[in-house]
Amino acid sequence: MPVLQISPYTAEEHNELAALYADVASRTFAYDHTRFIHADQFQSLIEDEDVWVLRCEGEIVGFIGYYTPEHFLHSLYIRYTHHKRGFGRQALQFLLEHYGCAHELKVDRINQSALKFYEAMGYADVTAEADAHQTWLRLRSPAKIALKAAAAIAVGD
Repeated sequence: MPVLQISPYTAEEHNELAALYADVASRTFAYDHTRFIHADQFQSLIEDEDVWVLRCEGEIVGFIGYYTPEHFLHSLYIRYTHHKRGFGRQALQFLLEHYGCAHELKVDRINQSALKFYEAMGYADVTAEADAHQTWLRLRSPAKIALKAAAAIAVGD
């Protein structure tokens, strides 16, 4: 498994991350014809969040947006060309180790690939009964995510 390098977001990375967001989100939410995705939305997406940049061999492959006050994973975007390489799994384990606690997230019910991914990572459905009518599910992370052998995460400043 390739080494995933995780570092805090810097303003110099803004344009590349905004373009990555627009590309991945427009593919991920292609089923929702009411949702218009544009790179200009990136700044409001990450406002008040800890943003972590994911790199492999110097290339930005994704990012995490994490809302610390609620321990809520708002965004995990990985370039489609880098799916199935273990980066999502490594990013989730990084969050658990860095923040020292479980977190929650929401995922659209129709997004079956994301639901299968989080289920495989051990996430539990904690959607409140009052929210059962919503188009999303609320999931809670396990305390630890098992990394496959030889996985390496390098955290930088």
